[in-house]
Amino acid sequence: MKIFIFLSFLYSFQTLHAQKPEDALKTQAQQHMTAGRYGEAIDLLNKYISAYPQQADGYNLRGLAFEARSQFQNSVLDFRRARKWAKPNEIAEVEKNLNRVIKVWHAQLRKKIEGHEREIAIDPSNPVNYLEIGKSYRWLEEWPTAELWYDKYLELDPNASPDEMIRYTEILSHTGSIEKGERWLKIYVERYPEDWRLWSRYGYFTMWLGNYRNAEDAFEKALSFKPFFKEAQDGLDMARNQAYVTQQSPRSFEKEFPIDRYYRVLRSRPDDIETRFKLVDELIAAERMEEALQQLQIIGVENYDDPRYDEKLDFVTTFRDEVYRERIALYESRLQENPTDRDAVKNLADYYARLEEYDSAFYVLDTYFSQVPDESDPALRFQYARVAAWSRDFDRSITIMDGLLTDYPNNLDYQLFRGQLSVWHNVDIELGREYLENVIEARPENIEALIALGSLMLIDRDYDQAQVYADRAKEINPNYNQIAVLQSRIDFERLRAEEERLYEILNQGRELVMDDDCVGALPYYEDYLSQAEPNNLILKEYGDVQFCAGYYEQALSTYDEVLSYGYMYEASLNRAKVLYALGDSLAAVEAFRGLVEEEPLEFEPRLYLGDSYAKAEFYDSARAVYDTLLTWDLDSTEISMVEQRLDWLPITGLNAILATFPNYVGLAPDLSFYSDNLSFRFSKYGARLELGLVQWLALGMSFYKTHLNAKASSLNDSILTIQMENGDFFTGSRTFTTFKGHVFLTLTDHFRAGTAFGTINSTGETLNESELYITYEQKDHFRLNGYYLNTDAAVVLYSPYLIDTRLSASLLSFDGYYQHKSGLRLSTNFQYISVSDDNAGNNLELRLGRYFYEYLRAGYEYFYRNWRYDSPYYYSPANYESHSLWFDADLEKSEEFDFYLGGQFGYIPADDFILLQGRANAVYRPMDNLILSGQISVGSTSRDRSSYKFVSGQISAYWTLF
Repeated sequence: MKIFIFLSFLYSFQTLHAQKPEDALKTQAQQHMTAGRYGEAIDLLNKYISAYPQQADGYNLRGLAFEARSQFQNSVLDFRRARKWAKPNEIAEVEKNLNRVIKVWHAQLRKKIEGHEREIAIDPSNPVNYLEIGKSYRWLEEWPTAELWYDKYLELDPNASPDEMIRYTEILSHTGSIEKGERWLKIYVERYPEDWRLWSRYGYFTMWLGNYRNAEDAFEKALSFKPFFKEAQDGLDMARNQAYVTQQSPRSFEKEFPIDRYYRVLRSRPDDIETRFKLVDELIAAERMEEALQQLQIIGVENYDDPRYDEKLDFVTTFRDEVYRERIALYESRLQENPTDRDAVKNLADYYARLEEYDSAFYVLDTYFSQVPDESDPALRFQYARVAAWSRDFDRSITIMDGLLTDYPNNLDYQLFRGQLSVWHNVDIELGREYLENVIEARPENIEALIALGSLMLIDRDYDQAQVYADRAKEINPNYNQIAVLQSRIDFERLRAEEERLYEILNQGRELVMDDDCVGALPYYEDYLSQAEPNNLILKEYGDVQFCAGYYEQALSTYDEVLSYGYMYEASLNRAKVLYALGDSLAAVEAFRGLVEEEPLEFEPRLYLGDSYAKAEFYDSARAVYDTLLTWDLDSTEISMVEQRLDWLPITGLNAILATFPNYVGLAPDLSFYSDNLSFRFSKYGARLELGLVQWLALGMSFYKTHLNAKASSLNDSILTIQMENGDFFTGSRTFTTFKGHVFLTLTDHFRAGTAFGTINSTGETLNESELYITYEQKDHFRLNGYYLNTDAAVVLYSPYLIDTRLSASLLSFDGYYQHKSGLRLSTNFQYISVSDDNAGNNLELRLGRYFYEYLRAGYEYFYRNWRYDSPYYYSPANYESHSLWFDADLEKSEEFDFYLGGQFGYIPADDFILLQGRANAVYRPMDNLILSGQISVGSTSRDRSSYKFVSGQISAYWTLF
């Protein structure tokens, strides 16, 4: 898994150089989320959101990460922020995510409420249950109900903690119960006289009741314990009817402006969040919005949940939007009057860039320079180059910068940006190195140059020097967000390089194994294992190489070590093979017998168990094992292996007679499976045996095993609860055994019919199963087919909720096609399904197409599905329809081999969903009496307005023996 992650990073790392550093944070966060490391992803997204507070994607991704960690409160908060900033094409996804999380979270809260209500019924004197119900209703934002439950809680526990009183008064502020809140807070400030939160909250409630004097005293009391408590500061301003206060000015000869003072303090105490908030306030007052936004980005990394952060960020971004938009409109009007107004161009592009609308800024500058190609203003040319880079036109940016450096070769700002372009675009690396080193020599604390040189060292794979540059940058400004990006790259590249080195050692050993030099491969495996972290899979592989080299005792010891960490089928199998190779037949019998018990469906353990019996001269036991294997659904190679071993066994008595008795039989083994994204898994395997009595009549019998599986965590809790209430407890697994007798009629070359009767059993429950088919076909021209099946509904409807709910179902279907000599093809398939719960439905498929080439046909498909009512236990929609385009391509068609591909692309109007499906079929005829066939199908459609994906397949054979 690590190797895969590292190889995927080789691609992503190249693209990171062509991104702004903040974009790399998002990319890396997505990689962490894919790997399930949501905590690391949240840390990176905090930084990304600080850099792009007005973009919805960061909030949306962080909301998904919080959702994955079941932190639904934070998830809902982030999705609501994302909705605020979402673009029109993003709103649908954000709304979908928000509604999904709210649905899950609220459902959990209501289950929590129900649980505590049951506890109250058992013991009504426990106040904790009332409190938890009140808190749950608080999160549901059902304020009056929350107040009611908190009242009950306080009746039982009047000595509640200050934290609960703070939450209670928040609820009372929503319900308007101000007098009640004031009474409680008065009690609590007397009980906890040093809790500044209670004093501040008491100040607000008394102020809302019009008692400004008491409110002012309460706020001052709160500030005496916590001088910079923003809630109390704001309340005190309101109580004094002064929303804005000025600081006391020092004497003129020792005056230091607040902004400068706060910057100075933060240089020595970068983690002083209160000072940083004060700096933001001063920058806002001075309308230095870009600097204020930068400080808020730093705050947002670790303190994004501080309510002051959202408040000030909203103000700054709103101010920027309104004021900058006004100025954009002003300069656009000036440009309309004079398209070559250089000052208007410069300012218009600048305001677009401040709003991160780089494409618009680039258009303004590009249009100007196309009209004034000889423009020589270096500042405007530099602005043009930077905007081109932010618009991802790195080649244009490099051309402009090369021209500027020709005119101003000693300008360090130009050299710095040209060096950064070399690193980001991974071109002219040596030239970029020269420019960046010039900048560092002249400006040793230039953090952008240090970051760029660190990234350049990663290109050189000089990780130690890259770390030196990262450490120097941290010393200068530890809060600079690009440092985290560089450090993450350094750590990742170090790990990737070490893994590549070790993997190369391992790969050299593997190449020798491929060349059949197992002895020569052993030192490489030993070198790898001595340096790499413990890896049971590689250790098992090492045992395989020892086995291959003939070092049986060492291989046995290695497999024992592997198995000491836990059961592993492959290691257990090879260990038993080693015992067989050592000639310890009895130990091998015990080992293979244990494997057969652990893995009853695996072919190799049974085969080697028979071999071990034969080696120990237990011929009857060996024959019994081989005969059992021949009842399985084996491929031709496996059958040949078993039959060869049977031939090697001495034949005596009745077995000798039976082995040579002539038979006329047809054997049809079959294996099929189905899997979807709801965790439902369906697999069926078995075989049918046919005995031809006369040319037109054959009898047969079949035996099949069908396994159904699903995971409760992937299913609808409400439906599972209904099943439980009905006495059907969800187990997630069921196995059916089907045994039937068959009659086959071949009345003419074109007309066939058949029927079958038997039972389908599961865990002691037995249901009769019957089927009937009638087919008339003139190949490649016309076909009509009718089919009837009555069986357990679970194997017809493919629903995980039917695993433990027993229903029967009848399926009646008609299908056919007509192929005109002009190439026109019409086909249809109709199914009517009746279920024992009094529900019924039908499916209709109509296809119209034609051959466009001898090997290619395509056309239109209409599909309609309708059920009497929607059952919770299986998919049963009403008036479901889709429209699709389809194609079938015969890629190979010969006497021995047929292969074709097919696919669909369609639209489901009711769900506004795209339908996709692909399939492949193959038929192989290696001998006149053997036909092998296989098919696989994958698709993506919708169910209940949600994405539904599936994959199905089948492998079958028909072997006729004369």
